[in-house]
Amino acid sequence: MPPFQKDDRFFTKDWTITLPCHPEPTLKFIRLTPAETPAFIRFAEGATIPQSTEAPPHPASPPTAAPPAPAPAPIPGERMQNMYASSQTLHHALDVYMSLSGAFVGWGGVFPITAPDTQPRIANIGIRLSPEVRGQGLGKLLMQVLLRLSNEVDADVVEAGTMKYNTAMRALARSVGLVETDEVKEAEGRGVVAEVLFKDIERERWRELDMVVEFRDQVACFLAAYIFLQE
Repeated sequence: MPPFQKDDRFFTKDWTITLPCHPEPTLKFIRLTPAETPAFIRFAEGATIPQSTEAPPHPASPPTAAPPAPAPAPIPGERMQNMYASSQTLHHALDVYMSLSGAFVGWGGVFPITAPDTQPRIANIGIRLSPEVRGQGLGKLLMQVLLRLSNEVDADVVEAGTMKYNTAMRALARSVGLVETDEVKEAEGRGVVAEVLFKDIERERWRELDMVVEFRDQVACFLAAYIFLQE
């Protein structure tokens, strides 16, 4: 098998990904561009990080634990626009939205969490879903596509993080083989942003994900890490 080669078109062009193995033909993963900013903001305001639907147990005595963590802030459209522009040359980030029957139902991103001149360069994987599509396995598919795309991003390390109470997201990550570690991560100005990390993700395992990529008016098929159609 020839060595894996990155494809700059993931950053210099807009594209749509479909999964040949999935029976739903209307399920698409589309590069998020500034043109979708209004739809992106509307989605972000109502979307959630995948979370457990189980109610917490009722304690026998008054609770002494810290209060629940606040809901995550909406993903700002400005961040998306800036990341889209800079990724054209830095090749450091990709934003993807998941479309089902033409509706914006999910977002996923691979984006840097360290400065460009920091070593190692660390990228994070994040996911948000519309509540109406939770529990249908779409989050797992989105995670698989992001793991495949993480191979295109210029980063030395790829990881993901969440809060301990987010049992659904933790289960999703484990379902694709990611290894969980208890480690607190803080972000400047935001405090604790993760209590559980999935570190040193073996993104190479996902280079062979079968997917069809349409670059604007051109189709490229990625099967077993081979590019069958080239420009």
